[in-house]
Amino acid sequence: MKKTVCGIVFLSLFVLVVEAEVRSWTSATGASREAEFIERVMDDVTLKSSGGELMRIRMNQLSAADQQYVANLNKPADSSAARASDNKDHPLVELFGSKLTDASEKSADTSELDGKKIGIYFSAQWCPPCRAFTPRLVETYKQLQQDGKPFEIVFVSSDRTEAAMYKYMKDYKMPWKAVRFGSKQHEALGEKYQIRGIPSLVIVDSDGKTLTGSGRADVASRGARAFDSW
Repeated sequence: MKKTVCGIVFLSLFVLVVEAEVRSWTSATGASREAEFIERVMDDVTLKSSGGELMRIRMNQLSAADQQYVANLNKPADSSAARASDNKDHPLVELFGSKLTDASEKSADTSELDGKKIGIYFSAQWCPPCRAFTPRLVETYKQLQQDGKPFEIVFVSSDRTEAAMYKYMKDYKMPWKAVRFGSKQHEALGEKYQIRGIPSLVIVDSDGKTLTGSGRADVASRGARAFDSW
């Protein structure tokens, strides 16, 4: 395992992540709790309570009905689900997952990034250099949008909790999307791009090819003018 200078650990795993409603979950012992399904990592299931607490439980510790429910989540129920399955090998889906989230916690399709240069922004609210750089990045992003440049940013949070991630996004008025907190992609991106310190801004194209790992320095020195050099 590798760490950044800010103590971030990244781990790559195979997972199933889907959109699911809040429902009642029952353990094999009969205990029940309201929660939302977040992901399945092999035989480990992650749920999120209404209060935002993440809970991990083994598949065999769930009731038989809940085990079947999780198993069915991996089966396309309609043509849109089938299309999503067909796109699972798209480079951007591999990088970010099929769904992103914004500051208001609404989901968005990763397909919105197609045809654009993408800045992958590794940052956290607790990191002073990040707090100093984020307003500059917000300003640059807004200028590029105003100029009609094909550019998007995907935030990869190194905050300690999902709630802290959303607070950071709201407090700094981040107008872009983020990788889902705790997902496979959230854990793996730092390893893929060898992130050893934050803030860091990696620029890729819509096929996931790295254009530069020096996006932070480019934006800090040239702002929106940096776009044409990527």
